[in-house]
Amino acid sequence: MPVKPSKNEDEYFARQEFERRRAVAAEQQAKLMTEERERERTLHFMKCPKCGMQLEEFTFGDVHLDKCFGCEGMWLDKGELENIRKQEPGFIGKMLNVFGL
Repeated sequence: MPVKPSKNEDEYFARQEFERRRAVAAEQQAKLMTEERERERTLHFMKCPKCGMQLEEFTFGDVHLDKCFGCEGMWLDKGELENIRKQEPGFIGKMLNVFGL
């Protein structure tokens, strides 16, 4: 005659299954988020955030600036403004002080 699992065993295994499914769902969600982030990055790479036109990179000293020839906007990557500030401390330094940077 088969032994029937106790209520505690049923709860334990149900909890284990729930946690396993939760972990699988979290893993799938993380994978989707990574894929979506990569898709967005690829879609928007070197595109003007203002008008969507292609950005062209040019060099100013040792800083690489991204220029949009559609709206004439100029964009800097992380750390580039600080590099410009080191090269040209006058106006740029005063401007950054206004913004507390």
